[in-house]
This record gives sequence, C-alpha cells and structure tokens, in this order.
Amino acid sequence: MEVIFLNELKALSLTLLVGIFFLIGIIIPRFIKKKRELTIFSTALAFIVMLSMILFDIIPEIGEILIFYPNGQKWSIIIGFTLLGLLILKGLDYFIPHHHHEHKEHEKNTKEHNEHLFHIGFVTSLSLILHNILEGLSIYTTGVGNIKAGLMIAIAVSLHNIPLGMEISVGLESSKSKKNIKIISIILLTLSSLIGSSIFYLFEINMSNTIKSCILCTTFGMLLYISLFELLREIWTYKKDKMTYIGIATGIILSIVMVLL
Repeated sequence: MEVIFLNELKALSLTLLVGIFFLIGIIIPRFIKKKRELTIFSTALAFIVMLSMILFDIIPEIGEILIFYPNGQKWSIIIGFTLLGLLILKGLDYFIPHHHHEHKEHEKNTKEHNEHLFHIGFVTSLSLILHNILEGLSIYTTGVGNIKAGLMIAIAVSLHNIPLGMEISVGLESSKSKKNIKIISIILLTLSSLIGSSIFYLFEINMSNTIKSCILCTTFGMLLYISLFELLREIWTYKKDKMTYIGIATGIILSIVMVLL
C-alpha cells in the first residue's frame, strides 16, 4: 500500500514538473530586452511546436482512442468536436479585443497590434489549459504504472511547454491592462497538468474513451485555429525578418528532439 502511495505521489510530481517548465517559458521574456525580436522569434517557434504537437501528439492519440469505433461514430466525433473547437475561438473574437492591424510605428496601429498579440496569448493559453488537464491525466496514469515511462513523457511535454510559454507571455504582456486575466491565465497554465492528475487521483475518475476523444478533438480544433488564423498571420507579416526563420529552424530542431524522445 505504501509503495502504491509513493508511486502516486511521484506521478503527481511529474505533472507539476510539466507546469514548472511552462512557468520557465513565461518568465524568460522578462530577461530579454529586444522585445520585438523576441516576439517574432517566439511566434515562429510556437507555430512550429504547435504544429508538431498537433501532428505527432494529438492526431495519433485521437486515432488510437477511436481505433475500434465504427467509422460513422468516429468521424462524427472528430468532425463535430473539431468544429466546436474552431467555433469556440471564433466566438471569443467577439469578446476579446482582436484587430486587423498594420505593423507601423503609428500609435494607433501599435496599440491595435498589442491588442492582437494579447488576443493570441489569451486564446492560446485557454486551449492549452484544456489540453494540459487531459495530458496531466495521461502522464499521471502512465507514471503510476511505470515511473520511468511517465518521466519520459513529462520531459517531452516540458520541452514544448517552454516555447509555448514564451509565446503566451509575449502576448499577455503586450497589453498594459487586464492584469487579473494575465495572473489567472498564468496560474491555470502552470497548474493545469497537476489539476488534471489531481482530479483523477482524488476522485478516481475513470474517463471514457468517448469523453477523452471529444476533449482532444475540441483541443485540436482550437489549436488548429490558433496556428492557421493567428500565428501564421503574424509569421507572414514578418516573413522578411531573419528572426522568423531562426524561430522556424529552432522549432523544427526542438520538434525532432520531442519526436525522438
């Protein structure tokens, strides 16, 4: 009984470790003076890392969960909840400041650009909180059965949390107001994986594959929206800036490392 309890505590600590790496990514921009270059670099880096997460993490996991489902039910879940994720973020456009902008030094355009960056940071954090809750549950259940396997998953997740944390930090800090939103978003992001594992640990919830797939497909839709309609637009705007290509190259290298782990 004591051994089982220790394994559970170790597995819970892995999910806290994942959150700490998010916090590291959020803190890094505070020590970098060249904010413009950091914004361009972190946006390109986050775009590649997010695509890697979608292609090599979320899509395979959805396929694995739904492998034995009838085709009709499988595609209804995938299409229906992916569209739900897209629509959730599209709907948030009406409630969160989000402007089309030109990147000039005009005061109005600068303000609109900052609001746009805040919008990206907030919707990214929202979708990742949902994803991390489910991911925390996965790390915990793996860690309880095999702590080494759980640690490897946690390391892989932590690696992509750093650049995503940087991108979110740059976005949230671009707005001088909305302090409460920033604080709540950062706290939930840091603790979201631990929250997911703690819910499973405390209430011994046995989440069905159907519920897992619905959450994953919703997250997939949200991350797809951010990647294609938010981050890609920013990358295109700065397509002539060398920091864009440095960010893309760094993202590719980091994604390869994550896949090989």
